[in-house]
Amino acid sequence: MNVLFATVRFEYSRVMTAGRMTWWFVLAAFPVVIAGLIRLFPLNHAKELDTHFVWSGAMYLLVPCITCAMGVLLSAGPAIATELEQRSWVYLATRPNGIFWLLLGKYLVAVAWASTAAIAGLTIGVWFTGQETIVQIWLGMAGLSVLSSMAYAALFMLVGAIAPQRAMLFCVVWTAGVEGFVSLIPAMINRLTVQYRLRALFVDWVQPGDAVQDNPVFAPSLAEGPWYLQILWLVTLTVVFFATAQVIAHKREFTAAAESDI
Repeated sequence: MNVLFATVRFEYSRVMTAGRMTWWFVLAAFPVVIAGLIRLFPLNHAKELDTHFVWSGAMYLLVPCITCAMGVLLSAGPAIATELEQRSWVYLATRPNGIFWLLLGKYLVAVAWASTAAIAGLTIGVWFTGQETIVQIWLGMAGLSVLSSMAYAALFMLVGAIAPQRAMLFCVVWTAGVEGFVSLIPAMINRLTVQYRLRALFVDWVQPGDAVQDNPVFAPSLAEGPWYLQILWLVTLTVVFFATAQVIAHKREFTAAAESDI
């Protein structure tokens, strides 16, 4: 545990720089700015829709989907690539359990960094909704933000272990292609995506209304089962992603040389 504490403290000092904190404030401000714009410039036909459905759906897209994913993308995605660029991977690989503690420490810091930015933006942005269900929306989105950060951090760390030199690119492609498109396909493959489980929790916790649950377009893309089953799925996916990233990081022979040196 002393090794983990030392790793977390070191990684925490890295994210407390002026540049990284600027990005933290940018991520936190993102849902606030968009929610403010929606409030100032209402969407067309908004009066014909349930306002709770509109605002809860907007906050779901802005906070757990975009802010959390972007937050862990900046920290967890290039976790291995950063050590390779700094030529410290060889030293870490020769330490007892050095790689394990490094990835675990980076993972915990990435989750904390992204989830705090998301919850901070949510806390301010949710006031623009003007809904009587503001507490329900905040509690639901805060819980989804933590679960989303945990799952996406493990997923992006796995992608970074598979392709460290192109980690950011492949993470973006995976998020847009698999989490964005495949998770909406009414087939067995969408059950292995993070978004499939997060949407089910969103409907169960925030209850956006029958416009989602009974809609023939959205209903097939929602997971069935109680909320605790969806959390169990998310935790299982997180553990599988992170464990696979650990195995790849331990077994693969990474090179710290630049591409021009090979």
